[in-house]
Amino acid sequence: SVAGNERTLTMSRFFKGDSSSSEESSSEEESSGSGSESEEEKPKAKVATKDIKVVPKGPRKVQSQKDKRYDEMQDTLKNLNNAKAINDWNAISAEFQKINQQMQKAQALINQNGVPMFYISAMVKLADLVENTMKDKEKVKKMSKTNAKSLNAMKQNIKKNNSQYETEIAKYMESPAEEEEGEEEGEKAGSASGESSESGSGSDSESDSDSEDDKKKKKEKPEKVAKVKGSDDEDSDSDSDWSQSSDSSSSDEDPAMAGKTGISKWMKTDEPDSDDEGFEAVKKPKEKKERVIGAVKEIKEKEVVSKEVMVLNEENVQKKLAEMIAQRGKKGTSRKEQMAQLELLATAQISPSMTAQVLVHLIAAQFDSSSTRGGVNHMPISFEMEEQEGDKRTVRETRDNCVWTRCMGNIEKLMIVLKENPDLSEDATGQETSVANKDAQAQAEAAAMMDDDEEPMVVAANLVSFLERLDDELYLSLRIFDNHSAEFLKRLLDIAPLLKLMGKVQDYYVGIGNNTVAARVAMRRLEHLYYKHNDLVSLASKSRPQEGDCAENRTQYIEEIAMHLYRYGDDALKTRAMLCHMYYLSLHDHFYRARDMLLMSHLQDSIHQHSIASQILFNRTMAQLGLSAFRNGLVQEAHGCFDELCGNNRLKELLAQGLSSQRFNERSQEQERAEKRRQTPYHMHINLELLECCHLVGAILIEIPKMVANSYDTKRKVASRALKRVFDNSDRNPLAGPPETTRDVIMAGARALEKGDWQSCEAFVLGLPVWVHLGNEECVERVQKVMKQKIKEEALRTFLFAYSAYYEALSLEQLCEMFDLEKKVVTSLVSKMIFSDELYASWDQPTGSIVMHKKERSRLHHMALSYADLLAKLVDNNEKAWDNRFGGYGYKEQRELAWKREREAGRGGERGGRGGGRGGGGGLGERR
Repeated sequence: SVAGNERTLTMSRFFKGDSSSSEESSSEEESSGSGSESEEEKPKAKVATKDIKVVPKGPRKVQSQKDKRYDEMQDTLKNLNNAKAINDWNAISAEFQKINQQMQKAQALINQNGVPMFYISAMVKLADLVENTMKDKEKVKKMSKTNAKSLNAMKQNIKKNNSQYETEIAKYMESPAEEEEGEEEGEKAGSASGESSESGSGSDSESDSDSEDDKKKKKEKPEKVAKVKGSDDEDSDSDSDWSQSSDSSSSDEDPAMAGKTGISKWMKTDEPDSDDEGFEAVKKPKEKKERVIGAVKEIKEKEVVSKEVMVLNEENVQKKLAEMIAQRGKKGTSRKEQMAQLELLATAQISPSMTAQVLVHLIAAQFDSSSTRGGVNHMPISFEMEEQEGDKRTVRETRDNCVWTRCMGNIEKLMIVLKENPDLSEDATGQETSVANKDAQAQAEAAAMMDDDEEPMVVAANLVSFLERLDDELYLSLRIFDNHSAEFLKRLLDIAPLLKLMGKVQDYYVGIGNNTVAARVAMRRLEHLYYKHNDLVSLASKSRPQEGDCAENRTQYIEEIAMHLYRYGDDALKTRAMLCHMYYLSLHDHFYRARDMLLMSHLQDSIHQHSIASQILFNRTMAQLGLSAFRNGLVQEAHGCFDELCGNNRLKELLAQGLSSQRFNERSQEQERAEKRRQTPYHMHINLELLECCHLVGAILIEIPKMVANSYDTKRKVASRALKRVFDNSDRNPLAGPPETTRDVIMAGARALEKGDWQSCEAFVLGLPVWVHLGNEECVERVQKVMKQKIKEEALRTFLFAYSAYYEALSLEQLCEMFDLEKKVVTSLVSKMIFSDELYASWDQPTGSIVMHKKERSRLHHMALSYADLLAKLVDNNEKAWDNRFGGYGYKEQRELAWKREREAGRGGERGGRGGGRGGGGGLGERR
């Protein structure tokens, strides 16, 4: 086209550097465009255009560095939005990386002008998109592997990236609409500046007699319009801007047409012609809309209250309840709004049965308001509530704001309604029968073992199931929270009111004669009480009352709960009740009672048939039983309890107090999630270092004398696998430094005990700081005193095993002085060793000495015997190899038996031959 040719010529001349005169007439331009298209296509057209001087359309537009950077970033954000529209997370990840690189390049501008708000807006929207996409599990499952991988990477990257701009994001979240409007106005101003410069240049090409001053003014015009983006206008430039609009020719473009391109620019419109040429229409400033979310919520609540107060009768409540039940679970239904409406319905003055029905659905709705945290689905727990007074916003802590606490209050209200109206049955109040609810409970336990994200929890609609679910939510929150956080301590305070409520519910079911269901509640109570020491409860009762517990006669209180379970509970409840009872007895050093209960129940033989939770409880009980034996000085019994727990290096996993690392057996995600759900809360943990210390100390006191006595026996076996592992690790280490860990210290004590140095062994073992976790100061002193006595006795036995061959006689007084023991103790120990043939010696009563009989084998004797055993094995292996090589009957005895049979057969033939004609023929015939 003519216009296109003109534009091409203009640009080519501009880049070639040809200067055109401003005094050219408009007639020359018209003549250049009067030729037909056929003439333009001819090669001669190029020659004809050489004489035509075309004026370039205005000055070249010069962009600042800020505009260039921001334009590049906005182009990247457009691509990012396109990728978001098609759910292409690979492209989103690439564009996200690109925009951050551009942000780094523009760091100097950002330090000067601040982070651009369009970038903050894009990052906030991207974070929301990631969060919403991750919640939609079905959508994530349908993604390709690479797309899902990019989504997971994007989840981490956007979280890390937005943490750098927390202040800007908080400012944006206060008024996102205002910030976006500001960005749009800035963009529009920038685009208007570029278009006005183009329109101004087009009008300049048609004027014939513009002076150099007019050109300068027209060059200044786009710069002034561009200043709308952020630079301050100067008063001195305003005069030249007004003079430019008045001196412009009548052929200048209408400012209203500046934003139009193509055919729309020349189409006739219904808009009246504007006489104000050169002026731009000023938009009316938009009024800033303040966010009044809190006020809207208050208005909505007032509207709901105003509507419901007028119609809070039983008939309308029933209709509203049926309507909410129909809407429950549907997409787009607000759970919070449903809970608020149900709470409002629960306050209505209606019949007890209808009140109970409303409470049942309200409790179920509160359980449905679960959220996912750390891959676990649980009720939202928050003790903070915001209050706004004018412009001030204050945050205060209140337990009533917690959904869990409100749910517990509603369960108590339901219990009170049922208790005050004995004629109300569970069916009449919309509940399911608790006795016939065993199948639903089994389904709930099975679902609990599966993935929480895939299988929803089964909530049975009756009082006891609500209470059990509430208890499960409490345990779940205690497992999720950080052990040392304030939230964890606040959650521990909820155990007391829950125990109080459980006691009331148990009394209610006992009152109506339903002892089977009362046993289920009693089991929940016992699981919150069995691990607490009586001294701790009595000490805590001085500062605040212990609701649901008993500080005085607590042993009898625990036994009453356990007896109720023994009478009315099923097999699973009886097993768990017995384990909790044994744990409680072991905690208070009643070792023999707890041991007798364990042996009479035969749980150690059948525990593998029970659930995993019962197996974990059994392991905890065995650990506490071993500690009880150790506190009572029963080292052998304690070692027997600890041996299976500590022998396979999986103590943490067996007690459900953490996940142990497995080198050769990797877990799947499902197995790891299941193990995390089975973890024991921190306040119920048993000190693992104390368990390992008690096990290793007991092992060295038992095994070190045996190891010294059988030092030359190649077939000796160490009973404790954990001690053998520690010894092997110590032998492999050629450069042993000073002991640092608990194992190293115990190992150093074992080495000293091997030499009979009881003083060094006592210093190492009893100097460990872990003994303070055994109990109170009195208990620790008693245990240390018993350990000193045990170390001296075992050091004496080790000394006699190691050095008795080097003595002809030993004085009793000398042994008592060496090991700081009484004569009675030394006499008893030596007599036991002589009686069991561990020591070949006898007592000489007149002299008070031990006379050695020199029957112990020397080292040479032991080496000779082991050499003879090796030779016998070599001969046996050689004979087996000979038989496999040359054939035979496999063993020497079988071969000799075969030879005997051949000899006997040969002798019979010879006898037949000697018989001559009578027997010879028969003999030959038989041989043939």
